[in-house]
Amino acid sequence: MYQLNYHSQSTPGLTIEDLENILEEATATNKKRGISGCLIYHNNSFVQILEGEKEHVCEVFEKIKSDRRHHNITLLYENQISSRYFTGWNMAYHRPNDSYVIQFVNNLLMLSKLTDKASNSLLTFWGQVRRILENGSVEYYENA
Repeated sequence: MYQLNYHSQSTPGLTIEDLENILEEATATNKKRGISGCLIYHNNSFVQILEGEKEHVCEVFEKIKSDRRHHNITLLYENQISSRYFTGWNMAYHRPNDSYVIQFVNNLLMLSKLTDKASNSLLTFWGQVRRILENGSVEYYENA
C-alpha cells in the first residue's frame, strides 16, 4: 500500500461548479482504481492525501499535476503504509452552510490535532490542513 500527499493552489476564479466537477471526476477515478484518501479545499488551496496501489496513486497524481485547475503543486510526503487510514473514502465532500463554516473549520482543526502521531504522512497532511485553515479570515471561511 502506498500513500502520497500534496498541496496545490487553485487557479484564480475557481467556482463551486469547477470544484464539484473536480469531485465528480475524482470520485469516479478513485473508485475505479481502488484509491482512498481525503481532500481539503479552503482559501484557494487543496491539500490531499491519496492511498492505494503505488501505480494507481502515481497515475492520479500525474493527472492532477497536468490539471489546469491546479498550480504550484508541492509533493509533501510519500511512503509505503501497512494499511489505509481513510478506508472507504474514495472522495468525501462537505460544504457547510454559511452559518456553520467557522464551526466546521474549528472541527477540522481539532481533528487535525487528534491524528495518529506515529505517522509522518498524516502529520504532514494535517499540518498543511491547519496552515490553510489558520491563514484565512472570516470572509475566507464564509466563501470556502
